[in-house]
Amino acid sequence: MKETVPPWVIFHIPHDSSFIPPQCRKKILLSDEELNRELLCMCDLWTLALYGNGIPFSQIVASPVSRLVVDVERFSEDKEEVMAQRGMGVIYTTTHRKKPLRLKPDAAERQMLLERWYRPHHFLLSLKVNEAINKFGKACVVDLHSFASKALPYEMNSGPRPEICIGTDSFHTPENFKEAFHFEFSKNFDTGYDSPFSGALVPLERYKKDKRVASVMVETRRDLYENELTGELLSSFVKTSKILQHRLLTAIHNAL
Repeated sequence: MKETVPPWVIFHIPHDSSFIPPQCRKKILLSDEELNRELLCMCDLWTLALYGNGIPFSQIVASPVSRLVVDVERFSEDKEEVMAQRGMGVIYTTTHRKKPLRLKPDAAERQMLLERWYRPHHFLLSLKVNEAINKFGKACVVDLHSFASKALPYEMNSGPRPEICIGTDSFHTPENFKEAFHFEFSKNFDTGYDSPFSGALVPLERYKKDKRVASVMVETRRDLYENELTGELLSSFVKTSKILQHRLLTAIHNAL
């Protein structure tokens, strides 16, 4: 990347990891083959490699475990999380095909998983956002994800699946952010807003409260860079990655 990364920008990468600790693997009802397929469908594999070149490590917050262990992008309370209706709250109990993934954890196990993985992740994200605000008077969270080229059974949105989806929040995504990100990515990719996924993450203590925190989500369709059946990278990965990185950083600079 030729562009420098503004120091008040935090890159949030919640679903890149496929790591499942052995003690958590014991709770999963799937065979190894079934689990590998579930990881391919549900994890945003390669997102960090796709966008991370040139981004300072100190400005990245990434979950070390798979979302099949704990989904750090969800609300911690199921009553606040719409996906909990499909067994995909903060701790998943169903697969992408809406089949059993694991037994519902009891209160003690749920608390352990949140304390081990969820709360430290959000503490770090909040810490970096707070540091940016204290130093620069502002912060921006760029939430990086990927999605399947064809809708998976668990999904709620049956709308368009462009190559790039820009996710927005009515409070935390300023109009100039929306326009800058759409303008830049649409130079090379079919780009749309809030479909198949919408929203943009902000630390809960500042959510809908602090306009100094801007947020935008960038979802990248996986068939641009990987074989979705195997997870193997396509020969076009390096070229696609360079273009995506350039568009991302240019969009950030144009929006700020």
